[in-house]
Amino acid sequence: MAQDKISIRASKEDIAKINKLASSLSMTKTALIKKIVNDGFDQIIEINNPTLLASFEKIEKMLGSIGNNLNQMARKVNAGEAFTEQDIKTLEQVITKFDALETVVVEKNTKAVIKKRVAK
Repeated sequence: MAQDKISIRASKEDIAKINKLASSLSMTKTALIKKIVNDGFDQIIEINNPTLLASFEKIEKMLGSIGNNLNQMARKVNAGEAFTEQDIKTLEQVITKFDALETVVVEKNTKAVIKKRVAK
């Protein structure tokens, strides 16, 4: 398929931003621009808010912990071992972590909606 070449005029600052974004995504500038054109502007975001980053890290740790607990229980069950009282406690802890995770996500979504409305 034949491809047309385009060129644009941009400030040094804008070119630097494009280069930085492409580099951070391990993409060429061409691939980055194609992604923006094909997927839309809302598909690429940069998160530099420390509070939001901390929330994502907390969520990631919680999900990792939950996954580890579930994998340990699955291995035990698949090996034909019976569920113990400790396994039931671990499962209850997993449920508690999911509840806490849901609370974090709901709170962050509520704050984001409020900030969006205030910004108008």
